[in-house]
Amino acid sequence: MKLKIFILILSTLFISFNAQVLYNYPKGQTFYEGGRQGFNDDIQEIVVKNNMKPCEKTEALFMRFIVYPDSKVKYVADTDTVAVKNNKCMKDKVLEIMKNVKNWKVAEVDGNKTAAMFCTLFTDDLLFKNKFSEIDFSMPVYMHKDKESNIMKFRENFVKCFDANGYKANVDYSFTINFDVDTSGEAGFFYIDNQSNLEKFNRMVVDCASNTKKSYWKPSYYKGVPVKQVFTMPIRFNANYSN
Repeated sequence: MKLKIFILILSTLFISFNAQVLYNYPKGQTFYEGGRQGFNDDIQEIVVKNNMKPCEKTEALFMRFIVYPDSKVKYVADTDTVAVKNNKCMKDKVLEIMKNVKNWKVAEVDGNKTAAMFCTLFTDDLLFKNKFSEIDFSMPVYMHKDKESNIMKFRENFVKCFDANGYKANVDYSFTINFDVDTSGEAGFFYIDNQSNLEKFNRMVVDCASNTKKSYWKPSYYKGVPVKQVFTMPIRFNANYSN
């Protein structure tokens, strides 16, 4: 059965995204029969069956989809419009492929089927079974005061920015902030696991993880094409003490 692909518009600020759609699949669950390898095998078979051709130039596009309880799949429209425009061939080809993909597995929470997202970097190397090499990829680079640094410096700056005064509690509290670094190096699509019920607190988390004039990102690349990268950073506050 063919699946209709819809366009779902989400705001860059993802903090208010609630449990109606999970940011990712629960631990131990997968979005596809046979896992990611099963998904790759099936889309590669579709490419061969439909005699699809590689794009005229190297294209690489990070794409998100939502699998709903009825197994319908929706594409999450990307706010990184430059990347979408520069990789139009890849986007169009993937959306065409997805109409023929069928072995989805729906996420479950407490025995109830729940909509959940999954994401993949799509390239012709993936679609045509070509081998990936580590030298084809470069990770995002965190820049602080115009000097190259790393994720540890990002974490250090986040902690310095974060003012926990007024939020001390008698119990330990931890959360995880998830965000993208897009093809322009902009941090966005924020999502907080175990977010606070205080909007001011959540806003501070996003503000401290965002780019500033002094600290920002250079994007990731695949074969010279800028690509989106996802980061996950756990934060823990001990009772009456923050770190």
